[in-house]
Amino acid sequence: MKRVNQHVLLLGAVLALLVAFQQDTSPSNAPDEHRFREVFLTGNMPDLIEMDIAANGDIYFITMNGSVWVYDLRQKDTRLLGTVPTSHATEAHMQAIVLDPGFSQNHRLFLLYAPVNKGKFNRVSRFTIQDDSLMLSSEKVVLEIPDSQHCCHAGGGMTFDKHGNLFITTGDNTNPFGTNYSPSDERPGREEYDAQRSSANTNDLRGKVLRIHPEDDGTYTIPPGNLFAKTEKTRPEIYIMGCRNPYRVTVDRDTDLLYWSEVGPDASDTDRHGPRGYDEINQAAKPGNHGWPLVIGNNEPYAKVDFASEAVVSKIDPVHPINSSPNNTGLRDLPPAQKPLIWYPYDNSAEFPQLGAGGRTAIMGPIYYYDPQNPSPAKFPAYFDRKLFIADWMRNWLKVVSLTEQKQLKSIDAFMPSTTFRKPISMKFGPDGSLYVIEHGALWGNNKDSRLVRIDYIPGNRPPIAKLDAIADAGAAPMPLQLSASHSIDYDQADQLTYRWLVDGRTLSPTSANIRHVITKPGRHFIKVIVSDKAGASSSAETSILVGNSPPNVAVELPDTGLLRTSTVTYRVRVTDAEDKQIDPQRIAVKLAFIPSSRALMQSSSGAIVSEYQRGLTWIEENDCKACHAQAIKSVGPSFQMIAERYQPQKKAPELVAALSRKISKGGYGVWGEANMSAHPQLAPDVTDEMVRYILSLTDEMPVERDLPVEGQFAVDLNQPGTYVLTASYTDRGHKKIGPITRQTSKVLRSPVFTGQDFDKGLELRRSNILTGINRASYAMAQQVDMTGVRALDFQFVSETPGTVIRLRSDSPTGDVLGEVPVPTGKWKAWQERSVPIKALTGRHDIYLCFENRNSIFSLAEVKAVTFRRSD
Repeated sequence: MKRVNQHVLLLGAVLALLVAFQQDTSPSNAPDEHRFREVFLTGNMPDLIEMDIAANGDIYFITMNGSVWVYDLRQKDTRLLGTVPTSHATEAHMQAIVLDPGFSQNHRLFLLYAPVNKGKFNRVSRFTIQDDSLMLSSEKVVLEIPDSQHCCHAGGGMTFDKHGNLFITTGDNTNPFGTNYSPSDERPGREEYDAQRSSANTNDLRGKVLRIHPEDDGTYTIPPGNLFAKTEKTRPEIYIMGCRNPYRVTVDRDTDLLYWSEVGPDASDTDRHGPRGYDEINQAAKPGNHGWPLVIGNNEPYAKVDFASEAVVSKIDPVHPINSSPNNTGLRDLPPAQKPLIWYPYDNSAEFPQLGAGGRTAIMGPIYYYDPQNPSPAKFPAYFDRKLFIADWMRNWLKVVSLTEQKQLKSIDAFMPSTTFRKPISMKFGPDGSLYVIEHGALWGNNKDSRLVRIDYIPGNRPPIAKLDAIADAGAAPMPLQLSASHSIDYDQADQLTYRWLVDGRTLSPTSANIRHVITKPGRHFIKVIVSDKAGASSSAETSILVGNSPPNVAVELPDTGLLRTSTVTYRVRVTDAEDKQIDPQRIAVKLAFIPSSRALMQSSSGAIVSEYQRGLTWIEENDCKACHAQAIKSVGPSFQMIAERYQPQKKAPELVAALSRKISKGGYGVWGEANMSAHPQLAPDVTDEMVRYILSLTDEMPVERDLPVEGQFAVDLNQPGTYVLTASYTDRGHKKIGPITRQTSKVLRSPVFTGQDFDKGLELRRSNILTGINRASYAMAQQVDMTGVRALDFQFVSETPGTVIRLRSDSPTGDVLGEVPVPTGKWKAWQERSVPIKALTGRHDIYLCFENRNSIFSLAEVKAVTFRRSD
């Protein structure tokens, strides 16, 4: 077998050398990402999971619930072929599909799924398609794989090699929730927590990559060269053993090299139990043992642990691994553990920094084979020839792996880095040379937005991207318009763009990027611009304009719109409207809301009211949180609403934010059943704090609004933290050809009393109702405070550390010093008060509280409240 593989690798090296003569494959010559475009084919369907592509380009794909579909590439039609009754008891549902190598003639396909009420196993079955239907009666059960139907890891990938051998990946079917390290619990009754009974068992099909040769009668034979012969303690189907949750799998048609992705355990840090968790991209030139649950990553060994006492008994030897578990029915002495091609943890990887950080679920993709005879203009270029595509379902990226002539790792490069893929879970190249991707959707399961997309290469000239801007969206007749397409983009920078403007389908004479036009007829009118380059490629953008009714202008007059300064606020609402000469007060709505939360609202430069919790929501959306959590419904983890409700009784405890923030960073287990919380060590404490505050805010009382007259006064409490929001709106009478138009405006009045959570940013400190965890060089920042008239700051603070000083700075931690105040020493929680005069400022500024101490580093002070005091 070794000699055969050497010949195969030599052939691969020769092919790679020939390709190298034809092209420069250095990353600097990689095609610009803007030469690729993602084309939606079909979707908005529940839980698409995997696909395979026929020789004619039709895409056959499956959903987790057992449905089998086809997307007809020529007809652009999606058809349901049939539904296989599928269990949903565990992760083992409908998992994989692969077309028979002779599919064009025999119309056979293979499915890996969990049958309903058929015992504890998963099944590989062959089905036949006839008259555009999946014939359930044609099922030939090829192979059954044990499954305890307890938990977890079903694997779920299949592929054929050029010899007609079928590779099947199977998970360890082991409960990982007893430990974040090696699940090797040998205590009686804990068999489901021992992966030595499956992955490390030479007599078990779980935790493996299997290789069989399906026969025409529905049976299978064992191809020569698998890991074991058939004995009482070995299964001959095993090609690779020692897998945890091997997912997608592919075979290099040149070299027969096997590639698969491996989803690893959840440990965020290395400790006495063993290494932190890694996901892996594996390569195998021959059968072997890849170590789980005895080693992981770069052959890092786990400890042999006595789970009853938590005592470390010994360390595993990767060269001579031994399976001494009483649950093992196979060989005791195992083949030496093999290293992966790529391995990466939650945190940034020193070996593979290109992979980033965060949650992780490695997805193996295809190898691209460039065919210069392929007539498709959208085929990927020769640069990608023999490169391997990989993805990460949690991190939402695709990467390109380049290999040397000896098939060793050369480089990992980003693919379409500006595109955020929505949980890529299956990838294949079609016969047209385009890349097809199933994007699973936002959540771990129960998605409604799964979709199938195609990624095309755009050779030669690229069409421009049209953008249209209009100064106004409504106005009186006649309405003068200022229209602009100047923000349109053409990635071929030498292109000269031309512009064709249409109003209601009629072409206008101006052809420049910026034009003026007058519409005289009342009604809704449609504006379109077609942007073309010199080669004739074009794209368009559209908008609509309401003519015949000017929007009303609504203004709220206040003596002050920053910090509250008097206990009574006088206001007046003014409305003007070009058509409504007499403003009807009944059409004016004025509402006042008080937000008692210590987290204030702010008014953005555009006038929109933005919650300070919005920052936490933004961080959640920009990371992988929604892969496991939804806003209101349970996914693999609890909903954010459920989390907020659980911690509602502890909400005001200053240590709660810190504790939950640490859980996001370090990971967690056991609070919500057996689901693990992935670690996010790459996120700074400020970021995780903001995430927690947003989640906890979901149980805040909704602000109570009260109606106010068009003008008058309302009372405020200057000593209570919080925010008053005054909103005024007016709906005009409209026009007979267009409906009424409503406009509104809001004003925000913040309390001058700031508690810990009112500070928007902080370096190395915790912000609850009290600023805590203050060390040397810590600071807290209050964003865009209206400092007009503020002459002093009153502090409530305490410290047991002599020599601490708070310096007040504007606009940065090193900005102008406005004033300083020494922090008096005393017992913790025995709050003391001091007032410090500051330099006069006008307008809005970021105000920094910078904590300094020449003699001490840690636990400098705690701050309960800061009041911005006006001179008037």
